[in-house]
Amino acid sequence: MANTDVTLPNARKSVLSNQERAQGFTHKWKVLFTDVDEGSGSSDTVTVALGDTPADFVISKAMVNVTTAFAGTGGLSVKVGTDGDDDNFITATSVLSAGPIIVGAGSAPATLAGSFAAASDALQAKFTNSSSGSPSALTAGELDIYLAMHDANDVG
Repeated sequence: MANTDVTLPNARKSVLSNQERAQGFTHKWKVLFTDVDEGSGSSDTVTVALGDTPADFVISKAMVNVTTAFAGTGGLSVKVGTDGDDDNFITATSVLSAGPIIVGAGSAPATLAGSFAAASDALQAKFTNSSSGSPSALTAGELDIYLAMHDANDVG
């Protein structure tokens, strides 16, 4: 099993406008299958670097919306977290079907530990191919990652 590291282009990272924040999310990242079509092994992983949190951060909500199902491989899942806990916010879930991925009630992160810290952390989405094919065989797929990410220094 090999891992390929990829950095998401800045053009697909955004801070949501006040109108877009109606559901409580503050940040969005758009990941395309062309970001993930690396690696040729049936159990290869692709880690997409999303950027860093603020120095004193709190993540209070997390969701992935698969807008176009990923196709071309036998099994592909995504998990969202940090470089120290890669499934802290969203645990491994298939992206072969379109629709939302929410793991906690009210879109709460998967685990509380690691959802806040007094130091910046690196955010990432990790894609794992789990059966036949490989990430390089992908022919379609798109998803949006939403987080409610707050700088504790801006509160109050």
